[in-house]
Amino acid sequence: IIPELWCRMRPEEREPEYMIKHGLLERVEDFEFEGRNISASRLGWRITEKFVRKFLGRMFDNPSVVFPEKMLKPELQDLAVYADGVENLAEAENKSAQLYFKDGAIHDASPPLKIVLHMMAYGHYKGKTIDDPEIRAQFTREALLESDWYKQRLEIKQERDVALTQRHIKSLGDFLNKKGYEMEAKRLEIADKLEKMKTDLEFISSPDYITFLEGTLGADPVHGGFPVEDQTSQELE
Repeated sequence: IIPELWCRMRPEEREPEYMIKHGLLERVEDFEFEGRNISASRLGWRITEKFVRKFLGRMFDNPSVVFPEKMLKPELQDLAVYADGVENLAEAENKSAQLYFKDGAIHDASPPLKIVLHMMAYGHYKGKTIDDPEIRAQFTREALLESDWYKQRLEIKQERDVALTQRHIKSLGDFLNKKGYEMEAKRLEIADKLEKMKTDLEFISSPDYITFLEGTLGADPVHGGFPVEDQTSQELE
């Protein structure tokens, strides 16, 4: 149903900001149930009856019958079951996130992912909640590109590209100097390719290459494992 719905929406209508502004999405809030705090806000945002009328009406004659209020708001069906479901989800998230701390993989996580994992495991990041403006600011493309995590990926990519180009230069040089292959080297224009590789190496080794790489994925670090630290100290990183 999602592809069918998506193709019936204008580009601006697909933006979360548009949907929130026009009341098409509503935030799921935490609530108290039998003396327990149910962290339903982890579910994020959900569609509203207005969303159903505006968009699903483009697909169904009577969308409110297909998506009644109790489907949009499952807590209206059975609050106890709803609360239990949210708690089960929170427990599963906590267990999954803890694994990243236990094996040290948290060290390789991008800043936004590291924050999410801390929230899942401990409910906060450096004492701040997910709604803290400083935390929210980390979930932008600009913040990610400015992070040390991302800059390291670009540096690793550059190092590997330099090493690869150096291997190419050595292979071409070895072939060019190989006895009995002079005609073949000429036919394949090995000398020209060798010069091009040398020129490429100058660029790849320069700071300009880092700038050239900006916006790409960079490269993952390859290592033999992580130092497994005390989880309490990891929580405060």
